[in-house]
Amino acid sequence: MTTTNHPTMEVTPMLEQIRSLIAAALDERDAAQEAVEAILAAAETEGRSELTEDETSKFDAGRAELRSIDEKLEGLQARESELTELEARKAAADEARKEIGVPHITVNSEERTYRPDSDHDFIADAYRSQFLGDRQATERVERARAEALAEYRSTTGNYGGLVVPQYLTDLYAPVLKSGRPFLNAVTAVPLPDAGMNIYIPRGNAGTSVAAQATENTAVSNTTLTESDLVVPVRTFAGQQVTSRQAVDRGTGIAQILLGDLFAEYATKVNVSAISGDGTAGAHWGILNTTSVQTAAWTGTTGASLVSALHNAIGKVNASRYAAADLIVMHPRRWAWLASQSDTSNRPLIQVDGPGFNAQGNGVAAGYGAVGSVAGIPVITDAGIPTNLGASTDEDRIIVTRRSDVLFMEDGAAPVGLTFEEVKGDQLSVQMVAYGYSAFTAGRYPVATCNLQGTGFKQVLS
Repeated sequence: MTTTNHPTMEVTPMLEQIRSLIAAALDERDAAQEAVEAILAAAETEGRSELTEDETSKFDAGRAELRSIDEKLEGLQARESELTELEARKAAADEARKEIGVPHITVNSEERTYRPDSDHDFIADAYRSQFLGDRQATERVERARAEALAEYRSTTGNYGGLVVPQYLTDLYAPVLKSGRPFLNAVTAVPLPDAGMNIYIPRGNAGTSVAAQATENTAVSNTTLTESDLVVPVRTFAGQQVTSRQAVDRGTGIAQILLGDLFAEYATKVNVSAISGDGTAGAHWGILNTTSVQTAAWTGTTGASLVSALHNAIGKVNASRYAAADLIVMHPRRWAWLASQSDTSNRPLIQVDGPGFNAQGNGVAAGYGAVGSVAGIPVITDAGIPTNLGASTDEDRIIVTRRSDVLFMEDGAAPVGLTFEEVKGDQLSVQMVAYGYSAFTAGRYPVATCNLQGTGFKQVLS
């Protein structure tokens, strides 16, 4: 009897990533299927043959989500089959080499298609792919897209456009703009693949428990009620117009043109999440969210501001039954607070080291994470408005619990990049970048307390 030894196939990191994406998509599909079945089960339990208007809306959204997930799974499974076949052929070839004694050279890693030292320019390739039908440029763009899909394993797979190389987003999102310190500090959640509204169940009245008065008497009974928090998905977009010559022959044109566009995208989404009023496509910002708590600061001293901050912190703790863990203020407010002293001329904020009787510590000239007050981390964000109040000269301080503030965004946002030829007689090319996101501080409004009042007129001159 002859035994045949089959070559062992090595599972590559790429194949592992694809299989992880498939597993995540299957879990996502199970959850969506259960949600759809729960809607039907509720109607069946109540003896209804028709769904309510709200149930119909959720049922349709659930079916759309299932279709989207199935399409994503189909693509991932096809890719997994291709990679499995390639690895099987490679394993067989390696086995054949061993049998005939041919040395094998192993490549440990493959560099990304687009990177800072690459000979190929993303913008030029994207343009040539779309308008000139350049096959090699198209292959490079598609290869970069596959690299991104494999990397963003915890985000959505529905990009709907060109995928911008991550090094461009990482390198330029914060440059020369106020950036997004606030959004980077709150809880990030992957944006669902489909739908323009996100429904988050929220309890209104809970169950009750009470002592039983006597044996064999009715115990406390209160029906739990809930409603949906509806969070709209918003679109933020921007454009750049450049010359055909710059796209065709420019060196490093992607860095130059996309840098400012990405920085502005990050800034405007962040500003909207802070102070948007929910109209004209804006998010409902945390300063304008219904039912968030407020506290007043009307003093003129640093000590009075610290006291007001403790009041805001206490309000969150008392209403949310959990600790606040983030303070957000404008850089000018931190600078002012860092300049203040107590009645004995001891600084309230001890800079670069511990100090006796200090109310906080940190760095005076920082941006983003700068220190702490009352043991709670403080970040500065220039996206906080400074034109509030009756005299339009006040800023605000946000005290919140970051796990209760949700920001949903595609992992590579801005994820879309399209080209249009405008003013063809002038050889002008228009690039449009866009991204989808959703934001809410309304899951637990009491988890936030916004500090406001005439005290915010105090600034360093």
